[in-house]
Amino acid sequence: MSTRMRTVLVATVAALVAGCSTGSLFDSDVPVPSAYVIAPAAAGSLTGVPATPVDLSIGRPDFAPGLDSDRIAVLKGRHLDYYRGVRWGARTVEVVQSVLVGSWNDQNIFRSVTAEQARVANDYIVDVEVRHFEVSTADGQLPEVHVMIIGRLIRVADRKLVATVTSEARERASEDRMGAVAAAFESAAQKVSLDLAKQTATVVADDQPNLKKVRGESG
Repeated sequence: MSTRMRTVLVATVAALVAGCSTGSLFDSDVPVPSAYVIAPAAAGSLTGVPATPVDLSIGRPDFAPGLDSDRIAVLKGRHLDYYRGVRWGARTVEVVQSVLVGSWNDQNIFRSVTAEQARVANDYIVDVEVRHFEVSTADGQLPEVHVMIIGRLIRVADRKLVATVTSEARERASEDRMGAVAAAFESAAQKVSLDLAKQTATVVADDQPNLKKVRGESG
């Protein structure tokens, strides 16, 4: 190695060490981002909904551009940004799938509800598309959460699209604080989850004769 190359290498290492000593992520004064989670809807929230003994799985959601992140998205006009110093407890794909699986499973309207990656044998799978999962802000107004999810119910036996269900909700935060925004997210996500579960349960109940026919079952 030439003298010039050794000099450049030593200078580079020294600069990196200096940078780590002054701005390392392990420094005690670096703030740790606050993480927020969303709980599934309470058990038994749905009444008057047909219960069908089928096994159903929920796919990993596809998100609109910019929303598949562990950061909390903020939309002002057409400008997409993110809250600073806060994040979700996981990427939004895991957050939304977990809320849907938990909310649907706890309503006891299907025999079982699992995440697609669990690879459990099932009768139906729901492909999930998330169009909205963000906060909208405007001058003089409290933040408003917008959640919109589309579910495509597929009968596994013949890979046929049985129905498309859609739900959306808007919830305004009670105050301009992150805790209130997170609560609005939870409320909106739970409402959408329950509405989708109700629509799906009705479609699944109506589709049972077709499921039996595809399987060659009698009765």
